[in-house]
Amino acid sequence: MSYLVRKLYKRENIEKIGQADSVETMYADGAVGEFRTNSGTLSTWEIQSLEQIDDAVLAILVTSSDITKMDFVIINTKLLDTNGLLYNRTYAGQDIAVPDLQDTHFDILDITIPKLINCSKVFKQIYIDDNDEGKLIVRYAIGELKDLLIKTNENKRIKLELLNPKMKKVLNAS
Repeated sequence: MSYLVRKLYKRENIEKIGQADSVETMYADGAVGEFRTNSGTLSTWEIQSLEQIDDAVLAILVTSSDITKMDFVIINTKLLDTNGLLYNRTYAGQDIAVPDLQDTHFDILDITIPKLINCSKVFKQIYIDDNDEGKLIVRYAIGELKDLLIKTNENKRIKLELLNPKMKKVLNAS
């Protein structure tokens, strides 16, 4: 079993979806705010177990423009299958600064207006399953992200020439 990890745009969006009586009749605010597609795809990073969340967070972090607190949702691929959502390994759009994570990028594919309902059903189920435990909807504070970046660099996993200037500044300050 594998999981796909996606950065949330705003945590309140998944809360709106999760607290709705029905995703078919809820206001579109949460779904439209959260499922910002690019050519009908949603970018994610694969992990094989919940314990590997740091790897997906790291992949997202090194492709981000800045270090700010970040919220993530962990999606069991069985939920995608059940809801008729396709996903496939894809190129991340750039070479990332942690080469051993390059091939863990997946897109959820062919997101159309009707499939936004399916995406909302997946997020609603994750919200219910998480039950405020923070296992499937996870927040990383700025300090945790900086520590993760520093630790990864100490382990010589980062290709510094691919790292953006703000991330390099964090490493130089450590």
